[in-house]
Amino acid sequence: MKRLYPLILFCIFITAALLPAFSWERVKNSGGITISVQKVEGSEIKEFMAVTVVESSLSSIIALLDDTKNYTSWNYRCSEAKLLYKKNDYERITYMVTGSPWPVAERDIAVRSVISQDKSSGVVTVSLKGLPGYTSEMNGRVRMTSLRGYWRLEPLGGGNIRVIYRLHSEPGGSVPDSIVNSSLVDIPYNTLWNMRNFVKRSPYRDAVYTIVKEKK
Repeated sequence: MKRLYPLILFCIFITAALLPAFSWERVKNSGGITISVQKVEGSEIKEFMAVTVVESSLSSIIALLDDTKNYTSWNYRCSEAKLLYKKNDYERITYMVTGSPWPVAERDIAVRSVISQDKSSGVVTVSLKGLPGYTSEMNGRVRMTSLRGYWRLEPLGGGNIRVIYRLHSEPGGSVPDSIVNSSLVDIPYNTLWNMRNFVKRSPYRDAVYTIVKEKK
């Protein structure tokens, strides 16, 4: 037993070292949508993760995410969106503006999105990375200093897709804590709620995207 004691301590130490520094805290579970948040090292702003199940095909959701000009219709608090650069069907850069309750100024940033798909599972990931220096700053808007996250689309079968929306951003400037905390729930919750409704509409409903393969 004495010989095993150092080994046990070593195993405990290795296990603890491998555990994440922060854990997810569920802050909302309503209408089939769950919102969780966790702390991010070196940041005062928490990261959010929103999860729901959408009755849809992969192509329908990709079509919605691809339709930049209509982001303002379903992406909650998005007040402006425009395509800046399209490298190919898988990679693009989009300019995004996020509104906030008065008197907080709008936030803006250019975002690179890259689509990839796992061949075996069919899971599609749309990775998001902010490019704060890509465009010149505009009067009346505060440039976000960073943004990273992803959309993850997991085929469940039976015409259902689990959608995971995960994001962490630094808003820049000075924002009241109450506004920040509210946005971590309101933005992802309402965005996913709107997405579930919009993918059922034409032309998204009937979209066929050859860049992603439907999981059979």
